[in-house]
Amino acid sequence: MVKKPVIAVLATLDTKECEGYYLKERIEAHGGKAVLIDLSMRKYMPKLGTPDVGNDVIAKAAGYTLEEVHTLDRSKAQEVMAKGAVKILKEMLSSGALDGVVGLGGSTGLSLCVMIMKELPLFMPKYVVTTVITEAGKLIAGTDVTAFWSISDIAGGEEVNAIEAEVLNRVAAAVVKASSPEPYSITKKPTILASQFGNTTPHLIVAKDYLTKQGYDLIPFHALGITGGYVMERLLESGVASGVLDVTTHELVDEVAGGVLIASHGGKLRLKTAAELGIPQVVLPGAVDMINFWAPETVPHHFRTRCAYEHSKGLVTLIRATAEELYKVGKLMAERLNDAKGPTLIVFPLRGFSIIDNDVNAKPRPGAYCQEMVEENGKITFKPTMKPWHDPKADLQLLKALLEHLDLSNPNIDLVVLDYNINDPEVALFSAKTLDAMIKGQWSKGRYPHIEELDPSKVVKNPRELIQA
Repeated sequence: MVKKPVIAVLATLDTKECEGYYLKERIEAHGGKAVLIDLSMRKYMPKLGTPDVGNDVIAKAAGYTLEEVHTLDRSKAQEVMAKGAVKILKEMLSSGALDGVVGLGGSTGLSLCVMIMKELPLFMPKYVVTTVITEAGKLIAGTDVTAFWSISDIAGGEEVNAIEAEVLNRVAAAVVKASSPEPYSITKKPTILASQFGNTTPHLIVAKDYLTKQGYDLIPFHALGITGGYVMERLLESGVASGVLDVTTHELVDEVAGGVLIASHGGKLRLKTAAELGIPQVVLPGAVDMINFWAPETVPHHFRTRCAYEHSKGLVTLIRATAEELYKVGKLMAERLNDAKGPTLIVFPLRGFSIIDNDVNAKPRPGAYCQEMVEENGKITFKPTMKPWHDPKADLQLLKALLEHLDLSNPNIDLVVLDYNINDPEVALFSAKTLDAMIKGQWSKGRYPHIEELDPSKVVKNPRELIQA
């Protein structure tokens, strides 16, 4: 007999009673088993029945009585009920009695559901039906929660309206199907997680082609902060990865300089997870030359006089990182890697960290020139200059910081400096082959047989001489 998927239904039943019970009924009609959990933050007189898990039980799980919750301000009360619900759901999960979660509500219900769902494992189906669909994206960013628009208001009472019935019935069918007890597994092949940007894509393509031929499944993450590096760090915690090709550590420069793509969030720090768990990793300073902002109007005024570049018209604006900022990036990178428990190699490419961070005369992929941000009649335009984006002296400050702060006495950590651009195929193959050797247990510090495939003049023997010069 096929096991019915168990779906937790989250609702504040004091104001969403009929919708909560209707969703439970439709889940069971579609072949699931529903556990209705009441998140109401006060006592009330139920009209339609008794939930499977009452709000008093939720409050108690968080160390409060329901009376105490009612005296708290609304924000604190939500935190308490979310904490209690997470505890209950994790107990269900550990006993094998939870396959998916669905919730509903307006702004309070949405906030509660997301607080709870983001604490549950990735890939477990997590759906929320809400009236506040325009704001849902901000809350669910960096999670795998899926938001559905309720279309009509979720008004409560004793009977759902026709639109609610249609929406909730379809969501019930979806969550039951998605919560099948035999989910598709992404771990059929050894998995490598990678970080990628448009400005480091040539590196990733070469590395991916090589690693795929070696039998790996390479999964890239667009380094967009909370929906990029942050998600990659979370996924590393789940144990699916055999290794990490962290080509695009760009989010670190936004973290130190105040850009918009910051991946350290909620106590989870970018570049820490693989080191702490001992997962083999090859790390490069990909795209750390650029601080990211959205449309030009969003760029803070103190950045507008600096070297700029319009990456995507009207959408993405880049500001060139300074020597001081890059030193901070190198120091931060070293601090987060120093306690690495597994094989860790930092590859430093002397000829630039991105497509545009290259010599303007380089072939086949020349670098870019800076652009000047000019404001005229309330509109910002970009004017060309003859100043190259590539700034080797500034880039060397990152290397200086690594040499000063990286714990090279750690037998798991090594640093290799190559006189190439990060997107040169030689660097990509070196990175990929090193990671392959690490995963297979064939790596030891200072041992790189495939380095002989590189031009010997491009392998820097004593990086400290570059800094001293």
